[in-house]
Amino acid sequence: MTMELIRPSAKYSEQLMEYRAAFLHVGEQPYGGTSLQNYADFNEWLAKVINQENGDKLPSNRVPATQFLTVIDGKLVGLINIRHRLTPELLMESGHIGYSIHPEERQKGYATEQLRLSLQEAKKIGLKKVLVTCDKTNIASAKTIQKVGGILENELITSDGKEIVQRYWIEL
Repeated sequence: MTMELIRPSAKYSEQLMEYRAAFLHVGEQPYGGTSLQNYADFNEWLAKVINQENGDKLPSNRVPATQFLTVIDGKLVGLINIRHRLTPELLMESGHIGYSIHPEERQKGYATEQLRLSLQEAKKIGLKKVLVTCDKTNIASAKTIQKVGGILENELITSDGKEIVQRYWIEL
């Protein structure tokens, strides 16, 4: 098994749309997917990914970010999005890195390796310390973040008051 982070391309369009459908089917959103849940068309989503990386036409609450697909032997198993900097909102709730693993591929250790690889990519874009967050109820994600060196700074209530977010810092 060789896991790699690759850039989105048409080669993975069908798998990406299937990934989206799997999350919608279980009533979740694919974190780390540049709002993939809102795009039924791969090319429209890819255009957003490219614009976000280039910093083109970004709303005030968005920052430049790099999107990766997590692939094992040609199969899409996860998504990673690395934000190049933080806004005050991202500093409180979302952090530098968003990620997800396909619902059918969970509990196989993929998230830990995926996050470890994303830290290498974050370092390449010049980040020295990254913030990774998760909902307090997401114990699997908290364990994943801790396995790659995440140190819990604190817990905050989300702006909508519905969740408690754990904020972990990782030194690169």
